[in-house]
Amino acid sequence: MLAAREVDTPLGVVGVEATDAGVARVWLPGSAPLGFGPAPGDAAAEAVLDRAVAELEEYFAGDRRDFDLPIDWAQTADGFAGEVQRAIHEISFGETASYGEVADRLDRPRAARAVGTACAHNPLPIIGGCHRVIRSDGSTGLYGGGEWMKQWLLDHEARLVAVVPERRS
Repeated sequence: MLAAREVDTPLGVVGVEATDAGVARVWLPGSAPLGFGPAPGDAAAEAVLDRAVAELEEYFAGDRRDFDLPIDWAQTADGFAGEVQRAIHEISFGETASYGEVADRLDRPRAARAVGTACAHNPLPIIGGCHRVIRSDGSTGLYGGGEWMKQWLLDHEARLVAVVPERRS
């Protein structure tokens, strides 16, 4: 059963959906379907949501660098897009990788555009790290919440790394 909740963030209201297996989707401000809001699920899904909300709040407060949440991978893409969505989870807090670098990591060096498409359809923004995937020239590239949001997330992480580089959660 799918459960949903909203989280107030500096970017606006973020929606989170979870199943008993883990977080299934994160909706950026302005992208949630009409009528999105609290939807009760079973106890296991509610427990996942409790953790997700707490970790998102910690992330935005600057107290969390790594999300330690179960992910319901069954809700993400199959094939190469699914590989990309899993691979971007491995990009560390405060670091970036270009679309081409992600393609190289997946042994598909000519698939940078396909990486971009997979990132655009990533159901787990913020948690899934797609904001850490940038263009090869260092510019941010597109983002579901807008380039300003992607830049805000990158700046947020860079500020925290600069202030407390050794701190890990």
